[in-house]
Amino acid sequence: MNNTLFKDRRATGLLNRVREDVSHLRDDIGSLLTHTTRTTLPNGARELADQAKSQLAAGGAYAASRLRNLRSQPPRQSAGWIGGALIVGLLAYGAYALCRDHCQCSRRTNENEFDPEDDIPV
Repeated sequence: MNNTLFKDRRATGLLNRVREDVSHLRDDIGSLLTHTTRTTLPNGARELADQAKSQLAAGGAYAASRLRNLRSQPPRQSAGWIGGALIVGLLAYGAYALCRDHCQCSRRTNENEFDPEDDIPV
């Protein structure tokens, strides 16, 4: 700094201390970034990978135990479930078809729409 601008000794001393503090702060930030990129991040990645491996192993063991439990249970009546689902689907389709036909018929009679399928005498 140019000491001729500040004739106040205290202001000059404070500015010198701030300049030194900023220099130390810059050095500390550089050290922190270096340490973080070289040590902290790789260690964190290793720990995260280890946790993922252990969780995958635990999930595999859980799935295997569930499969063993399913094998030990008596077989269920899956044909009954499939048949019931088929009947419900057929009933739903029938209701849909009835509603669709009813809506088309009422629209034709109310609006006197021309149906291209009807024969027109020539």
